[in-house]
Amino acid sequence: MMAKIGLVRIDSRLIHGQVCTQWLYRTKSKKVYIIDDQSAKDPFLSQLFSMACPVGVELETISCEEAGRRWQANQLGEVEPIFILFKDVPNAYRAYMAGFNYPELQVGGIGGGFGRKIVMGPISFDDEDARMMNEMAKAGLKAYFQPVPDDKEVSWQDVKAKHYPNL
Repeated sequence: MMAKIGLVRIDSRLIHGQVCTQWLYRTKSKKVYIIDDQSAKDPFLSQLFSMACPVGVELETISCEEAGRRWQANQLGEVEPIFILFKDVPNAYRAYMAGFNYPELQVGGIGGGFGRKIVMGPISFDDEDARMMNEMAKAGLKAYFQPVPDDKEVSWQDVKAKHYPNL
């Protein structure tokens, strides 16, 4: 048996109100996977994420390497649909390159900082994020930007053309 993916999303806040009330509800997901190398090593943080999930929704925090292995073995199990959360582009990239070949990626919110530029609403990228996103897109990933459900999807190609035309 294999799991069906409800949504794969990058959201630096991981489990928070909007994810729980909007995206989980709309996808009818029964299980959340937080795929994050740092969080996977922290049982206390994983427990906090579990407590923040709505009643009846299971949560598991795993590493990028583990996500690739388990996707290749049984596409992350039997509970479906599943909701995948990444904190940032590097974790999404490492999981993808480790064999978790999800077909679509929604970019929802990535905070700003030194060396980062706002590419759309609450989403900022640095050059390395753009390089990794472009590499996944060339491998067949459909990436789009949509912070909240009411926002129109904006494709990676459009963001790239505007902010990273030399990639």
